[in-house]
Amino acid sequence: MRVDGRSGDISSEAPRTVNGRFGGVPNTDTVVRVAVYFANFGLSKAAAYLAPLILAAYLDSASYGIIEYAWSFSALVATLLTLGIPGAIPQLSLLRRPVPVSDIMTLCVAGPGALLTMAAAIAMVVANSPAQAVVLSACTIALAQVTLSSYSRTFSHRNLALWFEGLSIYGMAVVALCLALIGLTGISPLGFASTVIAAILVVVALILFARLRQAQVITRLRSATRIGLPLLAFTLSSIWASVCGRIYIGAFLPIEELTVYSVDFRIASALLIVHSVVATGLFARLYSMPSRRYDRFLSAYLVAIALVAVAMIASFPFLVGYFHFRSIGTDNIHAAVNLFPVVMLQIYAWGAWASLEFRLARTRRSAPAAQRAIILMAAIAVVVTGLGIQGLLTLRLCTILVTLQMLGGVAIQLWTLWKRGAKMPRSMTAIALGVFLIGVCNWIAIS
Repeated sequence: MRVDGRSGDISSEAPRTVNGRFGGVPNTDTVVRVAVYFANFGLSKAAAYLAPLILAAYLDSASYGIIEYAWSFSALVATLLTLGIPGAIPQLSLLRRPVPVSDIMTLCVAGPGALLTMAAAIAMVVANSPAQAVVLSACTIALAQVTLSSYSRTFSHRNLALWFEGLSIYGMAVVALCLALIGLTGISPLGFASTVIAAILVVVALILFARLRQAQVITRLRSATRIGLPLLAFTLSSIWASVCGRIYIGAFLPIEELTVYSVDFRIASALLIVHSVVATGLFARLYSMPSRRYDRFLSAYLVAIALVAVAMIASFPFLVGYFHFRSIGTDNIHAAVNLFPVVMLQIYAWGAWASLEFRLARTRRSAPAAQRAIILMAAIAVVVTGLGIQGLLTLRLCTILVTLQMLGGVAIQLWTLWKRGAKMPRSMTAIALGVFLIGVCNWIAIS
């Protein structure tokens, strides 16, 4: 408190409160619904985390690397080809006079999905390139993931939404594992199977569109596009921040190095599970906190996950040696161990980035921060592409550049908040401490 009796929090934030309060003991139905939701939350997050690691344990390097590249590339392509329409569905259905959206959603899969599936079939049959078929088919599956996830969230199918968010990962993992279990290994069977699944999804989407189509579909489609397109750049930048490492490595470096990076990335991503749990369980409280209180909470949280990151770095050599991931083999274990601290720092920065988004949304400064982050990403992309074209890019250098991109994004967020008046000195100190601790681990790993 200041001497005049007013609050010491001088940030330019719209005052908000949490309206919900417990009004007595919850009834049995409420307890069951909450229990079912958290069970689905835990199972879906565990499945999304473990499925890629199971693939890494059973598949060869080429197959696993292609699947990881397909997951990364398809996340961008699906978001781009849907033109921001899934992001516009909540506004069309909840914030204004409701309009029919089911037929629009099916078109998001049927239209671009048909083109992608035809391209996958051509790549498989004519060009004899099953790897391209896997990537293109994954894009069609990702279209279904984006649209189903948006639809289920909008219409409060909370438990289904949790599973739809990882549909692409589950789908490709199940197909690849089933093929491996019956002895059909390699890229060719995976390319054929994924193309067939993509074709089935397109046919189902077309049938649903024919059944659900209502009047003025073109008008409603234009309205959804007009709402969704302005959001597209920020959505793509957020996705790019998480997948660009695998795309860069897949484009300029051997598939074995993509596999090493991907296994490290997947294991290190366990750190983000903590963020998911905290963000889900405490969203209302975190969003409504004044900046000073949030700064204290976030600083403690960032120090805690930094210590967890250090513990993960220390245990990683034993973990990767014990589980014997077939995709990286024994020849690349040393490379995976040396690279892991850098990847861990990248994931730590990503967790800080996601945590600061709460404050940016509260202070209504998400757009300026995202615009500056896009400029940073473009600059990093120019550097990586230039090095890649000249043959100077290495796995470690690429990972360091992507990590610097993440840390730069965090610095942009803190600076944007500082200019707004939401100063967070404790969080800045905690982030610096976390970077230092993980940096020391990296120095020990390479010395």
